[in-house]
Amino acid sequence: MEHHLLCASSSLLLLFLFSSIPVTNQFTFGSSKQAHNYANVSCIENERQALLQFKHGLIDESNRLSSWIGEGCCSWEGISCRRTTGSVLKLDLRNTVPLYSYDVGYHCTNCLGGQLSPSLVNLTNLRYLDLSVNNFSTFQVPAFLGLLKNLRYLNLSRAGFGGEIPHHLGNLSHLRYLNLGWNRLRTKDLGWVAGLSSLEGLVMFNVNLTAARDGLQSINMLPSLTTLDLNRCGLFIHPHLSHVNFTSLASLDLGENNFNNYMVPPWLHNLTGLHDFRLGDNDLSNPIHGLFDQMTSLVHLDLSLNRFDISTLKSLCNASSLTYLDLRGNNVQGSIPSEIGQLPKLTSLSLSFNKLNGTIPTNLWQLTKLQAFDVGDNSLTGVLSEDHFAKLRELKSLGLSVNSLALNVSSSWVPPFQLHEIQMRSIIVGPRFPAWLRTQKEVEELDMRNASISDAIPSWFRVLCHNIESVDLSSNSLTGNPLESKQHRPSRYRYRRLSLSSNKLTGSLKSLPLDISYLDLSHNFLTGHILQLEVGQTIVPALSSLLLNDNRFTGTILEDLCKSENLSELDLSNNLLSGRVPLCLGNLRELWVLNLANNSLSGQIPSSLGNLRRLDALHLNGNKLVGKLPTSMQHLRNLQTLDLGDNGLKDIIPAWIGERLSNLWFLRFQSNNFHGPISDTLCQLSRLRVLNLAHNNLSGFIPRCFNNITTMVSSQDGGFAIESQQNLQDIKGGREVEYDAWSLLFVRSVSLSANNLVGEIPDEIMELVQLQVLNLSQNHLTGRIPKKIGNLKQLETLDLSMNALFGAIPESLSDLYSLNSLNLSHNKLSGPIPSGNQLQTLTDPSIYEGNSGLCGKPLPNSCWEHKLPTKNGLIDEDEGHSESDWSWFYAGVGPGFAVGLLGVLGIVLFKKSWRHAYFKFIESACDKIWVKNTRLRRKFR
Repeated sequence: MEHHLLCASSSLLLLFLFSSIPVTNQFTFGSSKQAHNYANVSCIENERQALLQFKHGLIDESNRLSSWIGEGCCSWEGISCRRTTGSVLKLDLRNTVPLYSYDVGYHCTNCLGGQLSPSLVNLTNLRYLDLSVNNFSTFQVPAFLGLLKNLRYLNLSRAGFGGEIPHHLGNLSHLRYLNLGWNRLRTKDLGWVAGLSSLEGLVMFNVNLTAARDGLQSINMLPSLTTLDLNRCGLFIHPHLSHVNFTSLASLDLGENNFNNYMVPPWLHNLTGLHDFRLGDNDLSNPIHGLFDQMTSLVHLDLSLNRFDISTLKSLCNASSLTYLDLRGNNVQGSIPSEIGQLPKLTSLSLSFNKLNGTIPTNLWQLTKLQAFDVGDNSLTGVLSEDHFAKLRELKSLGLSVNSLALNVSSSWVPPFQLHEIQMRSIIVGPRFPAWLRTQKEVEELDMRNASISDAIPSWFRVLCHNIESVDLSSNSLTGNPLESKQHRPSRYRYRRLSLSSNKLTGSLKSLPLDISYLDLSHNFLTGHILQLEVGQTIVPALSSLLLNDNRFTGTILEDLCKSENLSELDLSNNLLSGRVPLCLGNLRELWVLNLANNSLSGQIPSSLGNLRRLDALHLNGNKLVGKLPTSMQHLRNLQTLDLGDNGLKDIIPAWIGERLSNLWFLRFQSNNFHGPISDTLCQLSRLRVLNLAHNNLSGFIPRCFNNITTMVSSQDGGFAIESQQNLQDIKGGREVEYDAWSLLFVRSVSLSANNLVGEIPDEIMELVQLQVLNLSQNHLTGRIPKKIGNLKQLETLDLSMNALFGAIPESLSDLYSLNSLNLSHNKLSGPIPSGNQLQTLTDPSIYEGNSGLCGKPLPNSCWEHKLPTKNGLIDEDEGHSESDWSWFYAGVGPGFAVGLLGVLGIVLFKKSWRHAYFKFIESACDKIWVKNTRLRRKFR
């Protein structure tokens, strides 16, 4: 993830710099003829006082305004005056120190902050004001800026401003350039823009305009506009404008906005003078017929991340002025049109992430001015030789990744170019290590992951690698030890990334380059101790991610590792480490992933781990840890993953897990010695996806409040994000399954097997309709299987075996269409086994064995002996009663009859009136029968 953040930050910075180019080249306000920094020009006193008041309200940590002393304010840093009058024309306080991605928010030591004083309105002749790239994050854009009537240039970009844009800015009728981008600003009404009648450049990147429904209509009233940036504004783009006024536009950016019905607005045809046109990331899909026919001056075109097809690409083949074309992430299918090779001025071409196939046209290799070429993530085929690259002398960036391409060049090949970026992931580069890399002295990023290289890492590459910012050679068959040389001096980069995972590297790890920030050597054959530093060696200060999992490291975890105070990700899992978990790990306050799983670590969990307040994932499973859970762990409020399974921990399940660790979504205590009841507080973990308490000594009832776990009841994602490449293990279908971080987003599992739980299965469990795995086996559960078991439509694994459940199997079990693993064996179930749907595929008789009352397929005994004939000769299927049920019925009939008979005889014997009535009734009945019998005999005679 850090890699993507760096890429994103780099892209943003480049875009910011690009947007500032027109500022310096086209909008030269306060030029050298009018405004200069003069040491011998006396400034106006009231303006000097105004500047001092302005300084007084600022926070200047780096003392950038230290020159603001004395009488001559025209010589102060950032101040330029008119030579003749001494009036201040220009105030340029732009921060020129780059903001790196590792800075938190907008805070940087070189940024100005604080409050902007209204004393600036006393600078009545001010024409140029630049406060960009600073940190005024607690304030809105001051309304008094609308009083600076002579302003021609106002740049407030990336200065941390937030809130509503004051409409007073519309009073700046002489303003020619306004940049409000890269802030957290919003406006409900863009009507004030119409007052900027002289405006030539407007940049509103990332300004929230979702509520400004007529925003484009207001901007359309600016006839002098040449540059318009509305990227990522959420602006509703009207498909029709009655009249287009801004036909002078040369640069237009409408990326990441709301287009009506995914349509390209037809009024764009009127903008025939465009040089720079950006429509990226709008999910547009309709064809663009003739849109570019009249744009004969088009130089830069970005149509990325839409749904354009091959016809759009073909329509651009006559745009002879194009130098930059980006169609990545569209729906372009088929072969690359050879006509693209007829764009002689093309310097950058990106067709990656499409559905292109076939070979790369020959004439594309004739584009001699190409500096960036990316066709990655397609289905292109072919073998690329030295001849293909012979004319690409200016090439700086080459992207061929994830295609069926093979690079076949000689070991002595010297490319005609010097690449900065090499993307050759998942193509065939090997089997030999590419010797031509030795000639590339300017490489900044190298990606040859999964490139079929089976060779030793040459010694020259270790030197070359030192000067590359990001190297990824993982998933090959590289051998040797890449870090066997002595510690290097720092390179030209502040932070470097090195990934050599999933190779065949051997040797030990004794030192690291001092400037390495991300190191992934996982899934290799490295041995020895982890970072056993020699005398005089230092730990890497920049190290933020250290991934050494799945190797053969031995010994203890040395305390030298704790000196990497910037460490945020530490993975030492699946090694042969022993000893205790170091107490000093609690000093790594930036840590958000700690994985020590599957080693032989012993002792107790150190209480110091409770200091890791940023910790997102803690894996200590598969060790020999004992004792109780330290109460300090309740401070790990950000914890999402807690895996302590397969240890010797002996404790109750603390109530604070449910009360304090509210962000948990993966909780695994399997195979320990936890005892006592399952705490009802676990039901407070509304985001929980996986709960595994199997193979412990838990007792009592299953909590009835599990239906409070929202993510198991609802399909909502719970509002969390997985930030690491962690893999988690759990039990599914009776076997251990490993989930990667992405698949864990879709897993719902409850396993309470092999404990001493009693009572019935709560009906509330049947409300967990998102469950995929339910394992309650090897307990002492009684009662019947809930009839609503069919509600669990997502269930794939159901194990209720080895309990004391009785009664019939509910017919609704056949409604579980996703069920592929079922075990109901060794209970006291009876009656026919339901059939139909998914149950027909579960033909293993062992899943029902140990239930003597069950019958029907897949068991060998039929249900015939359990069926009784009816008066119609049909079979009455008594589904709810077994043979033992009928035995109890017959056993009760005899005694019941005897008791009733004795009761009647006893009353007749001892109660005279009842006795007389009884015999009178018998005598009367006999008389009636005799009379009727006599009449019948006479009749037949």
